[in-house]
Order: sequence, then C-alpha cells, then structure tokens
Amino acid sequence: MYRSSRLAFLVCCLLLMTASLYYPKWKQQGAEATISWDVSGYYMYLPATFIYHDLKKCSFADSVLKRYHPTPDFQQTFRHYTGNYVMKYTMGQAVMFAPFFFAAHVFTPFTAYPADGFSFPYQFCISLGMILYAFIGLFVLRKTLLLFFTDKIVAITLLIITAATNYLNYAAIDGAMTHNTLFTLYSILLFTTVKLFETGKLRFFIGVGLTAGLLTLIRPTEIVSLLIPVLWGIGSIADFKKRKMFTVDHYKYFFVLIACFLLVLLPQFIYWKWVSGEWLIYTYGQEGFDWLRPHIVNGLISYRAGWLVYTPVMILSITGFIFLYHGYRSLFWPVAIFSFCFLYICFSWREWWYGASLGQRAIIQAYPVFCFPLAVLLDTILKKNKLLLNGLIACFIVACTAYNLWLTHQAHRGGLFMAGQTTRSYFWASLGKMQVPKGTITLLDNEEVFHGDTSKFIKIFSDTAMHQLNKATQSINDLFFMIHPGRKWLRARAVFTTPQKEWDLWKMPQFNLKFYEKENSNPVKVNFIRISRVLGDGETATLHFDAKIPPSCNKASVSVWNAGSDKELIIKNIVISEW
Repeated sequence: MYRSSRLAFLVCCLLLMTASLYYPKWKQQGAEATISWDVSGYYMYLPATFIYHDLKKCSFADSVLKRYHPTPDFQQTFRHYTGNYVMKYTMGQAVMFAPFFFAAHVFTPFTAYPADGFSFPYQFCISLGMILYAFIGLFVLRKTLLLFFTDKIVAITLLIITAATNYLNYAAIDGAMTHNTLFTLYSILLFTTVKLFETGKLRFFIGVGLTAGLLTLIRPTEIVSLLIPVLWGIGSIADFKKRKMFTVDHYKYFFVLIACFLLVLLPQFIYWKWVSGEWLIYTYGQEGFDWLRPHIVNGLISYRAGWLVYTPVMILSITGFIFLYHGYRSLFWPVAIFSFCFLYICFSWREWWYGASLGQRAIIQAYPVFCFPLAVLLDTILKKNKLLLNGLIACFIVACTAYNLWLTHQAHRGGLFMAGQTTRSYFWASLGKMQVPKGTITLLDNEEVFHGDTSKFIKIFSDTAMHQLNKATQSINDLFFMIHPGRKWLRARAVFTTPQKEWDLWKMPQFNLKFYEKENSNPVKVNFIRISRVLGDGETATLHFDAKIPPSCNKASVSVWNAGSDKELIIKNIVISEW
C-alpha cells in the first residue's frame, strides 16, 4: 500500500541529499557558509548564551567576524538605548538549531577545531540537521495528503514540490534559512489539525498549539498559521454549526491549545524584557510593511523576484483553486483564506524581493498548504484521461523541473543568476544558457540595447585624456555635448582598467549618460553601467552601453563616478556616438 508515494518520498530525499552534496554549504567559507548572513542572526542566541555567556553585550562578535566573516558587520542585532544589543530575529530558529548545536558542541572538543560555535563541526551539524528537518517535513506532508488524495496523486505532488520549485534550494542548500523548518512545521500543523477535528484527542490540541507557537516564534508573521485550525473543515453553514458544537464540547482542550501557543512565545518576551527592559520591541528599524500598497504584481511576475517567474510550476497550484472550490468546498475556504492572507502579508513587506532570494523564498513555507489545490488539479486532469492534456501538463512539469535545476545551479556554481537584481533584458539574455558574453551582465544596470546596424553610429564626441579615480578623486565631471535633431540612440564607449576590483555592489564605479531638456539644468534621464560588474583585478577592456534619446532632449553629458570606492580606476578614450 502507498508504494508510489513512498517511492516518491525516497526519490525526494535522494534529490535533496544530491543537491546538498552538489553544493555543501558546510564546506563554504565566509558569507557562503551555512552560518552566515541571516542564518548567523537566527543562530546567534546559541553561542551567545551557551559558549560566550554574553547575550546582552555580544562582545565576542568582533572576534567571530574577524575570523569567520559570516557578514560584513554585526548587522543581525541592533544597539538598544540601554547599551545592550538586541537580536534582530526572534529565537524560534535558534530553538530548531539547538539539538544540532549541542551535538556539535559535545563533539568538537574531540577534534582539532575550536569549540567557538562557528567552526566546521557546527557548520556541518547545522546543515545535516536541516536536511533531517526537510525529510521530516516531506514525510509528514505525504501522510497528510494521503488522507485526502490517492497514492499516485500524492507521489506526483511531492515530486513537483521538491524538484520543480525553489523548495529544493531552500531545503537542500540554503536549508538553514527559516523557510525549510517552517515548511516542516506547516506540514505538522496541517496533520495535527486534521487529526484534531477527526479524533478530538488532547494530544492533537497540544500539537497544534505548540506547532503554531513555534511557527510564530520563528517568524512572527506566521501567526497567520492560526487560520488553519480556526477555519479547517468549514465550507458551509452546516459545517460552521458542527464546528460550534465541537468547540463547545472540547472548550477545555481549546484553552490548552491557546496556553501551549502562548507558552512557546513566552521565552521571547522574557528575553526582550531582560535585555532591554521592554516586553515588546520592533527590531527591524526602518524596514516594515506597506499595508495599503502591497507589491502584489511585482511579487507575482516581476523579473526581479516574481514568484511565478522563478517558480512557474505553481501556476498549476493557483489554477487548482478553481477545482478545489467545486470538489472540496470544506477545504477550499480555509486554504483560500489562509493563502490570500499569507500572500498579502508576504507582498506587503517593503523589500518584497527579500534580498538575495531565489524567487519568492518567503512563500516556500506555505507550500504544504498550496499542495492541496495542486493535488486537486492533478487529480481532476488524470480523471479526465485526455491524452493531449495529460501530455501538455507533463511537458510543462518537466520543463519547470529543468528550469528549477538550471536556476539552482546558476545561483551557486554557474553564476548567471543575479538574486534580487535581474532585469527583463538580462533574464532573457541568460535564460537556459550556461555561459553568456561577459558584457551581458551590464543589462542588470541598463536594459536599453540597440539591435540595429551599428555601422551607422556616428561619433559626435570624444575625450582622449587619461583619467584616474581613487579614494581622493571620486569622479570625472560631466562632459557635455549636443545631440543632433532626429537622433534616437546614443552609445557611450571607453577603455577601463581596474587594478583592484570593487566587490561591493553599491560602491562599484559607474559609467553614466545623462540627458537634458532645453534650459533645464537637471537631467531628465540617466543611463549607466557598473564597471566592476565586468572587470576583475588587473583587467583592461573597452566597455560600451546604449541609451535611447528622450525626444525632448538636445543635450547630454558623460561622466564616470567612483561611487565611494577607495579602489583605483583608470579611464581613457571616452567616445560618444549617435544613431
């Protein structure tokens, strides 16, 4: 029994292990290590408490940064006016890390590595633990789906979620991010919720309360997860009346559920009170939500990080809501209401692309819920038994899987995926390729590319002097020139030498074209490329970029700005041509 889904589960586990070994984060250094960037912030509670015994002042941070370079600075905390440091992130993920942290801490003294919380054994144990959580999540998700769907449908659903979505990356490679553990907890929450209303047993009330509490402790916005047990199984007025009776009959158990939920959150409030004197603190500074202007369109279809652009297979899940409504009304309303609220919260975050993210990583934890409309759609299609339709869907799923594997490779080893920076032009220029011309990367800054006969460009301005920029000299002042009437394009070209590459994106030198209207001293349009995107240490090359001329402009200027970098840059032979 359940042979297909069991085999699919094993294949999913094998795929996760393969991806993990393909790019073992525990072997990486600095900002690519398992415990780096946001993960180091989630994790910091553990070494600060159990190794350095310095949760308030975090005086150990400088030595950790100097030795391991997990982040450029100690940015995962903020300095409270009391003088103490307060962790930016809540402690839920640290709780999930804890068993593997302690295992590493016991084992490390028997090795040549320092027991400092960041050496190789800690990196390895955390990575291994996150793979284990992924296995548990898929196992419980399979058990839950089997309560509603056939073995075959569950098998296909598991394979799609694992192989064709960005869950693969955030479970196998970047598994120490919160999305992997949240995915597992949502799977557990669904299972315990179903069993709660099916059996009415106390242990499932406790399970729902603890799981929802831990979800919220990891990521406070996951308090939306409470909608699942509140709404589950209510698809009609009759269902609502039954729920009312069930609640009255089990009201004591519901109080236990609420108590368990609050009990899990209590340590966070105690920590805030102890370290700052306040019970509740907003730790994200200027970051926040645009509740009245959610970034829904960008969040769904932007080339920068649109969910359906980078995880197109989930179009099937969204389409599945139609069939969920008609065939599983008692599932439709809880799943639909939760999904709407969840996506609204995700896309209301001001930085809706979530930093260096492979697609919309903030949605991954809800994939267990999105499996229901996906499974319903698959079930409906297979029951229709139409060969052409089945073939088209199968081809789409295979294409999405290949695309996801390509994206995962390019995000880590291939180098073509540019998280949070991709533009339409760069996306299509790099899609499906393993290598692109070196200058293609400038499309991340300037999308305007002339595709006509370049021999018809006419030189209208040149500067043959050699310029040298550095920390003291930050720019070549604007060199102005006139644009002839009727011209539509400009091309800027120059020879650049970078003795030492600038790696900080925001400090990379910029090659600029600015356009001006008559009697207007401020530019109405600026096009530029970042020079250090293309050139490495000690490289010299001729770089160019194109720009459309605004119809109202008759004047332009060219300049080079070092953008605050202290690296040297040499420029010569600046040429402007028009078409």
